[in-house]
Amino acid sequence: MGMRFEPGYLIGMAIQSIPEPQKVAGEVLALRFDRAALWQTFALFCVLSTGLGVAGGILTPLDPAVYGPVLSNPLLLGTIEAAILVLMVFIIYWVGRAFGGTGRFDQAILTVIWLQFVAFLLQVVMLALVVFAPMLAGLVQLFSVGVTFWLLSHFTASMHGFRSIGMVFVVILLTLMTAAVVFTLFLGLIGLGANTAGAL
Repeated sequence: MGMRFEPGYLIGMAIQSIPEPQKVAGEVLALRFDRAALWQTFALFCVLSTGLGVAGGILTPLDPAVYGPVLSNPLLLGTIEAAILVLMVFIIYWVGRAFGGTGRFDQAILTVIWLQFVAFLLQVVMLALVVFAPMLAGLVQLFSVGVTFWLLSHFTASMHGFRSIGMVFVVILLTLMTAAVVFTLFLGLIGLGANTAGAL
């Protein structure tokens, strides 16, 4: 049975993807959509994520003098994060192909969409905890980072037909570290500074 596009079912699949990432990856990556529809869904989650960032900025406003003009501006931060997510789509596809992977470009978009979906659900939880239990919100944020790398490694391995999840994780980590260095240098050149890159 294929995936059902019902809120309860999708949330259940998002939760299941943490203990069983390869099983869920198989179902997600088997989906076939028009590429334009994939990019529209991608953009939708970027907007939703930015919306939650704006809500978070209202609940816990940041001082630009302390956090800088980007970190204290959820809309600008959301735009930068969206650009990074687009870059991630190409990295997943190109790096995988460079190592002999067989994944399709549309599957790279699907992978990042699913990561956005899971991250969005965790953002909702964090936003609720910011009001009632700020300490727990910080723990959920750390958990969210770990989940992102966990799912990214498994989905990339499934997409390209790789067997070694550990090797995929190492390659992804090294690639992202290299991209972070380049991005930090770029931010320095345009005058935004390294603090922005450290928060993305």
